[in-house]
Amino acid sequence: MGEGAAGVNGQGSVKGGNGMHELEGEISEIRGRLDESLAELDRRRHEATDVKLQIRRHPAVVGAAGGVVLLLLGGVAYAIWAAHQRERPMNKARRLRLAISRMIDEPQKVAKAEPTVPEKILAAVGTAAAAMITKRLLERAMNGVGQKHPAPV
Repeated sequence: MGEGAAGVNGQGSVKGGNGMHELEGEISEIRGRLDESLAELDRRRHEATDVKLQIRRHPAVVGAAGGVVLLLLGGVAYAIWAAHQRERPMNKARRLRLAISRMIDEPQKVAKAEPTVPEKILAAVGTAAAAMITKRLLERAMNGVGQKHPAPV
């Protein structure tokens, strides 16, 4: 009991005189459902890759992403501007004066400046990001080891 395909007896013939028509009807119904599913998947694929439609549907996300990009570009621009400011002769002289006064006040800390809070936060974030990336790369590499890929036909 429970073995074999539904509607087929042990001798391999279809049950009943109308079995062939039932089977054809069932196949047509399955094909119809499959066609509907494929059409829906195709429609969703087209919607997902339609950038203009996604912008209209999700303006808040687009605005947030644009804001993040602007902040990143502003940060890069500020870093470039600050680097140029540090290279000005007056700023170099000021930093030299501070370094010499720090050397005189605390000689044990020469060439060892204390990191600022933002530097500490940036170091922690960088370390965490590097650890996550390394872990994911190792997981991908280990998942691919030992798996045989079928030869292309």
